[in-house]
Amino acid sequence: MNPVHAEITGIMLPADFPTLDHALPVLWERIRGLPVRAAHRDFIRVCIGPGSGDGVARCLARSGRWSVTLYVGELTRWTAHPITISTL
Repeated sequence: MNPVHAEITGIMLPADFPTLDHALPVLWERIRGLPVRAAHRDFIRVCIGPGSGDGVARCLARSGRWSVTLYVGELTRWTAHPITISTL
C-alpha cells in the first residue's frame, strides 16, 4: 500500500503516513470525541472508523484522493471540516 497524506481542516494538521492503515486510526481518534450528530458520526465511522477503510482504499486506488466533510456542532450551529486523504 502507498504512503498517504491526510488532514482534517481546522482540527488536524496535514500529516504523511506510511499507509492508509496507519492514517485511519489517527483520523478516527481526532473525530470520535467531537460533538457530531449520531447519524453523521455513524457515516464517518463506516468510512474511516475501526475495521473500515475499504471504500477509502478503493477511491485512493482509482483517483488518488478521498474526501468528505465533517460537520461539528449542533444542527443549527455547526462548522464544516473537510477530511482529505490522498496518495503521495
